[in-house]
Amino acid sequence: MTEKLPDVPPGYQPPPIVAYQPPPPPPDRKRTGLIVAASVLGALLAAGGALVVLRAAPADPAPPAAAAPVGPAAAGTAELAAVPAGDEWRLKSAENGATTSIHFSNETAGPVKILWLGYDRERVFYTELAPGQGYDQQTYAGHVWVVTRADGTTIAAFQATAAPARATVR
Repeated sequence: MTEKLPDVPPGYQPPPIVAYQPPPPPPDRKRTGLIVAASVLGALLAAGGALVVLRAAPADPAPPAAAAPVGPAAAGTAELAAVPAGDEWRLKSAENGATTSIHFSNETAGPVKILWLGYDRERVFYTELAPGQGYDQQTYAGHVWVVTRADGTTIAAFQATAAPARATVR
């Protein structure tokens, strides 16, 4: 029988025969468990440390707290010019002013509310003054304070200066 073998293209090489390679051994479960345990412990310690730092850190800076009512301001403090009620929209509290104070005096016939005009131009209530009452407010130069009647109608606004000053509500 003379059968002809199929034509094999030139340069054809059969794939090499590779000896059997067993799969790699499974990882050492004991070592893996130790690594996982150490990682979890490290994460817990880091979270606990962060919690301690967060509890010790001060909260976001809030506007200055209202002081207790006191008598008239010391002599020699300058009088702040009242910004007319209609011009409040053009004022904005500065963010980097030096510490100062304003002594508010209510010389109207009714109660007034003292509000801080926040950085976002939102009003933040601080206190209410009865007629004839005054108090000192710790603040920062450039902060804007709005004075309203009890019903919320704006009377005037005052912008704090670097030196302590008086704000008389008339």
